[in-house]
Amino acid sequence: MKELIKKIIAYDRIYDTIKTSFVYQAWKRFMAHIANLIYWYPSRDFFIIWVTWTNWKTTVVNLIHKMLSERVSSTVMVSTAAIKIWDKEIVNEKKMTSLDVFDLQSILATARSQWCKIAVLEVSSHGIDQYRFEWVDFDFAMLTNITHDHLDYHGNMDNYINAKKKLFKYVLRNKKPNKYAVFPADDRIGRERLEDMAFDKKITFGIKNSAILRAENIIEKIDNTEFDILYLWKSYHMVTYLPGTYNVYNILSALSVAVQIWLDIEQAISSLQWFRWVSGRMERVEKDWINYFVDFAHSPDALEKTLTFLQDIKKDGKLIVVWWAPGNRDKLKRPDMWTIVYNYADVMIATDDDPDTENRVKIIDQLTEKIRDQDWTIKQVLIVPERYLAIKLATDIARPWDIVMFAGKWHETVQLTNFWKRKWNDKDVLLDIIK
Repeated sequence: MKELIKKIIAYDRIYDTIKTSFVYQAWKRFMAHIANLIYWYPSRDFFIIWVTWTNWKTTVVNLIHKMLSERVSSTVMVSTAAIKIWDKEIVNEKKMTSLDVFDLQSILATARSQWCKIAVLEVSSHGIDQYRFEWVDFDFAMLTNITHDHLDYHGNMDNYINAKKKLFKYVLRNKKPNKYAVFPADDRIGRERLEDMAFDKKITFGIKNSAILRAENIIEKIDNTEFDILYLWKSYHMVTYLPGTYNVYNILSALSVAVQIWLDIEQAISSLQWFRWVSGRMERVEKDWINYFVDFAHSPDALEKTLTFLQDIKKDGKLIVVWWAPGNRDKLKRPDMWTIVYNYADVMIATDDDPDTENRVKIIDQLTEKIRDQDWTIKQVLIVPERYLAIKLATDIARPWDIVMFAGKWHETVQLTNFWKRKWNDKDVLLDIIK
């Protein structure tokens, strides 16, 4: 009923006006206060770490959760893909990075009753802007990068960055005794706009630029990554099952937490090196010498880094990319992302994501807008709106040593079509087809 009312009044079109009003902001803050009162401010009993950035938040949150659960104390984690209280996992079916204020406080209260002492939260710019974290007392703030995303909601990059900055201010203004922060040395926007904030302890990490925690000598393989970690004039060698240089950044992010709270870095590395993957995050399936990858890759930066890695490791095979864009989301990035696919892929297949109430054909028109004047005879460009048929086609044309990439819907269990909501999971569909 709530969704029907929103469609009748064209809520999405008037939301930009609504969210800037005093009444809306006061209401959101009031509801956050009520949620905290109901569960009696559970965040006060935790050491709370929040992770925000454009890409790969979920992987970092999972890495930190594994490391701290094994080496420090019982930990609760809230991420896009799942919620974990100790080692018990709850599927996040809300399709939201940041939970509603009542859901979040309920999870924290449940974790408190089970003696959890640490909380790791994945935080989105939407959640910050909508006051879902009001009255949450954070101890530790982490930013890993900021790139183009969610500009349909924020309007421009300045508003997007300011939403991220608001959460750092949450940490600085609460009554907890220590304020910790992690910043990316290789991300210019994050470094220049946020690093001057006055935290008790802060650390930088990176690969290209000078940083307190650095990685070098990176060797990428299809099933693992080797590199050296430099910290306090010592070097530590690490092999991880997570593929690609971007996952080196993820591991450095998690290790930044470890060294800030005085956890032995060798113990932290030992916990992280056995981490396999997060569902739908560069998850690999191998069959008949063909490698299939399922990944989120929802922003231009994430998509380019992922395809750069796959292009580097593909050797003699082709790179086949099945890609799409969700309806009613950031439309400005669609042509740019398809240009990235065109630059890296040998075969491109455009199909549906969650068209929802937006016309599925118009979405694909926007995807291919920038490459219409390209020579389509150089590469294979295929348009197959039905998602199942697109995945089936990709598996049919793949040959030994090819790499097939399914980017977009990752771990999600439903698809919002133009007509109805249907049960869906990319990996399950893929396994069913190639079985």
